[in-house]
Amino acid sequence: MNNVKNIQAIVKGNVNMVGYRKLVEGYGLSRGLAGYVFNISIDTVGLMAGGLESAIDGFIQDLKVKRPDTEIKTIEIKEDIILPSPFGRVISGDMREIGERLDKGVNILSDHTGLLNDLKENTSVLTEHTGLLNDLKENTSVLTEHTELLQGINDNFNTLPERIAEAIVKR
Repeated sequence: MNNVKNIQAIVKGNVNMVGYRKLVEGYGLSRGLAGYVFNISIDTVGLMAGGLESAIDGFIQDLKVKRPDTEIKTIEIKEDIILPSPFGRVISGDMREIGERLDKGVNILSDHTGLLNDLKENTSVLTEHTGLLNDLKENTSVLTEHTELLQGINDNFNTLPERIAEAIVKR
């Protein structure tokens, strides 16, 4: 039998600024539930959900799945409440939260700007070293030419005693 079940849940822990509400919304939508999820405080998210009992039971299990960036300390669940449909998020006009998110974004951009500046500096060092490598390549080719010339001279010296002996015999 497919009974309908409605719940209200309070989730406490490291659940803000880690995408937890979006995750909960995804769980609710994927199970065809009605309801919404919202921030209550800095470490607390609230949600209301309703649907088939089997879907709600699965949804509750979804909420308990461990994630590396989310630490859930407690989940309180109340049953049989009235809900809106379809499942969604309550988006508040809380300027503090918007400010926190902007601050977080600015910090990320600042970090990236620093990395880009380091990359620019390292690129100029690489360009400088490329010039040195080109000089080394040119000098290596000159050394190769001189080595070949010296090898020819050495070959002539190696045969010098024989040539002297031949010249003496011819006289």
